[in-house]
Amino acid sequence: MKTARIILLAPLALFRLISILTISAVVALVGWLWLKLFGFSRRLQNWSMQTWGKSILFICGIKTDKNEKPQNGHFILMPNHRSYIDIFIVAAYNPAAFVGKAELKKWPLLKIGAKLTNSIFVSRAELQSLVSTMHKIKASVNKDIPVALFPEGTTYKGPLTKPFKNGSFKVAADTGIPIIPMAIHFKDEKDAWIDDDTFVGHFFRQMSKPLIHVSVRYGKPLVNSDYKILQKETREQINAMLEDIISRNG
Repeated sequence: MKTARIILLAPLALFRLISILTISAVVALVGWLWLKLFGFSRRLQNWSMQTWGKSILFICGIKTDKNEKPQNGHFILMPNHRSYIDIFIVAAYNPAAFVGKAELKKWPLLKIGAKLTNSIFVSRAELQSLVSTMHKIKASVNKDIPVALFPEGTTYKGPLTKPFKNGSFKVAADTGIPIIPMAIHFKDEKDAWIDDDTFVGHFFRQMSKPLIHVSVRYGKPLVNSDYKILQKETREQINAMLEDIISRNG
């Protein structure tokens, strides 16, 4: 009853949710036809991610302030994680293959989307899956398709980052693939989607606003065969960029 009331009182958010679902379905359909006719390519991957991400940023009134993005595909992008909005931002400006939980393969649109975007699903409980993931990440980057993953493992309000998981840094250290740290900061801290807040409740509250302001910063590439050093330096860079954004925004 409460959820229904929220939806009825938030027509802009309802319009945006319907638009997101429509955009996702259209991109999936066009991409699937492209895949069947011409096979997978970097062009298809790039088109799918950017069309989906930029369309959603526009529809949802998400305005970004960012510095220059990396110019090639040979890296692993590691952003801090505040909200589901982060995924739209990464897709729009850095059409990367996401690394996600194996359970997401059960979602019909995500299953098709993974094929279009070269995204990787991993079961963290299975060692073999982790080894397979490392090979898939390396193969993707070798095809100039960057990989994006959230080292915190879950969303976090901030203002800085929570401790990072080890696995992704072990992959980067073992493969020698550069890490690009990425900082994401929302001007309105309520835009962060955390803890037990439901997606529907959060979406209809925050997406009822005309605009959402986000600052994005890319750090310097990091390479090291010691995953602990990589982990430390990546977190330090992201935290420093977040602190700079916060100080500039007052």
